[in-house]
Amino acid sequence: MLFIKSKESQTQDNIKKYIKSRPFQKLLVLVITLLVAFIIIETGAAPKKYNLKIGDKSSYDIIAPRDIVNKVKSEEKAKAAEDSVQPVMKDISSAAIDVLIKSDDFFTSMIESERKNIEKNLREKGITENDKSYKQMLAAEQEAAISKLTVQMKAINIPLSTEQIAYMVTKANDEEIAKFKKVTKDIISSTMAENITTDNLADMINKAQNAFQNKEINQELINIGAILVKAVLKPNKTIDAEMTKKQRDEAANRPENTVKIYKDERIISLGETVTEDKFEILKELNLLETTRRFDYALAASILLLLLMLTAILIVYMRFFAREILNNMGELLLLSVIIILTLTFARIANEYSPIAIPVFIAAMSISILLDLKLAGVVNIGLAIAISFITKGDPRFIYMAVIGGTAGVFLAANANQRSKLSLTGILVGVINMLIILCIGIINKNDIDIILKDCLIGLLNGVFSIIITTGMLPFWESTFNVVTPMKLLELANPNQPLIKRLLMEAPGTYHHSLMVGNLAEVATEIIGGNALLARVGAYFHDVGKLKRPNFFMENQMSDNPHDRMTANLSTLVITSHTHDGIEMAEKHKIPMVIREIIEQHHGTTLVAYFYHKAKKGDRGDSIRQENFRYDGPKPSTKEAAVVMLADSVEAAVRSMMDKTEGKIEGLIRKIIKDKLDDGQLDLCSLTLKDLDNIAKAFMQVLSGYFHEREEYPEVKNAREV
Repeated sequence: MLFIKSKESQTQDNIKKYIKSRPFQKLLVLVITLLVAFIIIETGAAPKKYNLKIGDKSSYDIIAPRDIVNKVKSEEKAKAAEDSVQPVMKDISSAAIDVLIKSDDFFTSMIESERKNIEKNLREKGITENDKSYKQMLAAEQEAAISKLTVQMKAINIPLSTEQIAYMVTKANDEEIAKFKKVTKDIISSTMAENITTDNLADMINKAQNAFQNKEINQELINIGAILVKAVLKPNKTIDAEMTKKQRDEAANRPENTVKIYKDERIISLGETVTEDKFEILKELNLLETTRRFDYALAASILLLLLMLTAILIVYMRFFAREILNNMGELLLLSVIIILTLTFARIANEYSPIAIPVFIAAMSISILLDLKLAGVVNIGLAIAISFITKGDPRFIYMAVIGGTAGVFLAANANQRSKLSLTGILVGVINMLIILCIGIINKNDIDIILKDCLIGLLNGVFSIIITTGMLPFWESTFNVVTPMKLLELANPNQPLIKRLLMEAPGTYHHSLMVGNLAEVATEIIGGNALLARVGAYFHDVGKLKRPNFFMENQMSDNPHDRMTANLSTLVITSHTHDGIEMAEKHKIPMVIREIIEQHHGTTLVAYFYHKAKKGDRGDSIRQENFRYDGPKPSTKEAAVVMLADSVEAAVRSMMDKTEGKIEGLIRKIIKDKLDDGQLDLCSLTLKDLDNIAKAFMQVLSGYFHEREEYPEVKNAREV
């Protein structure tokens, strides 16, 4: 149990250790930056929501963010096209024959046949018109015929009344029946020649019935004809459902029935009433507050693209800006600048995409961190912010071209006046870009001029923010800018002024070291201005005890009355004293590091050898006579160390010939290299050779041979 608890405790300790580790902190900064950037960009890329309902008067001009189909209008057009297609008909081949047979049966097999049968039956019975019973027998035969026909009419669904049947049997003569038969057949034939369907059957029957009115037959026969045509007429055409559906589907699906609203086209205008179709479009585009839904596809796409941009940036920094990637402060600074720029973009885009001050990041990173990194970040931000601007080409061209120009211009601006000029130049570049795009797009001149003014103000506004934020970045993240370094190099800087007044020898020594360090650092590609300013401050710790250092002594040397150990302690303490003074005067960390590292762990040789010559020389340990370090970790600190040693050594030379000076310089550099003082910096052997040449170039100008002036006495004699 104790073993298990111990194991759990060890796991917790490992977790706590990992949380406090640098990799976890960098990962945390990366994740937070990515999430904040995602939130800013996603909320900016998502379309604006509107509080509208059907029937409302719109208070906005709403533009389509993408192509979209007006489904309501499209469905209406498709329905109208579908309804306009007449049904496809097909013949009922048996219809006409059935109608003619039925009408023939009515006249021939029934009416005419029964009329003839009456006469035939009377003749067969031998009854003539002269017989007294003729009328009685005729009436009986007629009555039998009427009864028979009544049954037959019901059988074939011809609803004639008994009176109408009786009229045709007893009252109508043969001529009238023949004429009625001909008229009826003509009407039926002409009607059946037309297209009769279930839908228009009633109309066609009505038309046929009306046709009897123009014929010269009596009203009783007209009424019988109306009943007859209604009973016998039937559809001769039927709808081909399959073909009709096919043609109607083709009509409904024609491309011209699709009503589209294209990207950047107005969906609804200010003051326009919201109709059902416009409401459905806004709903589908997720532009309504009342039907708001989170667009997971949009969010996932933006997050994936941001992950790819982040991966590219990290890979670049691993290969070309590893120092920044490994420096927690500078990494955090980069993160804050990116988030700040995205925030400005999110706000400014509400007014206009070309008002987005994306140049803030480009110029700030160029000044504070690295020129190449600034260019890469600028491209990445241009891509990321383009999601917010919906891909506005004016912004993209401005961000890429103007931002890249700002990177180079700001990197070379070591004075605030030059920074101001940088902002104006970037603004002018913006104007030219907007002018060109406006001409290409055939925009109105007043719109082009307005956009050009916004572009100019964007550049000026960006440099104002950049310049104004520099002191905050410097103090918060311990970074220095060229402007800050120039301020520190001012002779009126309090510590520098104290050096001049209280330790003039150290002051002049520092100036000389600064000249050496600046030239040498520039040759090897380091920060020359940083090396010069670091050299100015490297010995400020000597202000605590200026008379204990030889360059400030006029005659008396306090070390003559001190032990070698105590003298070493006093000498080596000036680095710690310098750190304390620099912190008190808020000197940037990078300068304090040069102060701390400019001696590394070198040996105070004079007092070490003095101690070795003493009574306890055998027990003297070399490490007690070394500086506490640390060793130089940057090119600039290493160059200041070398320049400091070289300047002091050359100044103490009696015979300052060019050859001897060069020999001494190379010896000092070799001794530092052999002593391991340059192990932690990235100087190469080629760099060291170039440093030696640079030192020679500077020192040869100071210690060149001069003509010996004659004494005043000799001069008078001449």
